[in-house]
Amino acid sequence: MGSRVVAVVVSAGMLLVACGQVGGPEKQTPENSAPTPVSARPEVTRVAPSSADPVEVRGSPTIAGIRKRGTLLVGLRSDVPKLVQRDSGEYTGFDVQVARILAGGLGLDPETQVAFRWLPPTLRVEAVAGGSVDIQLGGVDPGASRVARVGPYALTGPRGAATAHFLAVPPRDAALREELRRILARAVAEGRWRRAYESTLGEAGVPARPPDLGP
Repeated sequence: MGSRVVAVVVSAGMLLVACGQVGGPEKQTPENSAPTPVSARPEVTRVAPSSADPVEVRGSPTIAGIRKRGTLLVGLRSDVPKLVQRDSGEYTGFDVQVARILAGGLGLDPETQVAFRWLPPTLRVEAVAGGSVDIQLGGVDPGASRVARVGPYALTGPRGAATAHFLAVPPRDAALREELRRILARAVAEGRWRRAYESTLGEAGVPARPPDLGP
């Protein structure tokens, strides 16, 4: 009789252990775990700095604003169709490709984190000085006192009679000017400037060459 009692107790204990093993691991599976609260999930940063083109530039309020906004605001000329075209709200041309090179160098997505403004000559200086755009590609009077220049980023036309095209940027931001110059110089050295030219101006038969921007 005693041995029967022991056997019953042992069997019951084994049954309890088995039940515990079935129920335990199920609570650890991802399918049955409680979803992570939204507030506890890590934030996704839109601006991903490139390791090849660091964007940690100290002392530039313009770059700080660009990174906070997550978008590079670029002014494009409305009166130079050989350099930029607009069709149904879509922008194409050499200046657009240069803008995307600059955006990539600043750590932005060159396809999705660039916004363009189609500007006539009378609005370009005010747009840069007032902060409506971060950069204006060409078309600004060299003597304009409310903006600074970077470049040139391209020389078009025959040698000896070439037209230099400059970036116009906010004044008193030397760090921004140096960073843009560095990005352009690197694009020339790595062949990206040449590819941008060949797919736009080159196909149209417009002669152009890159400037010498140093290392």
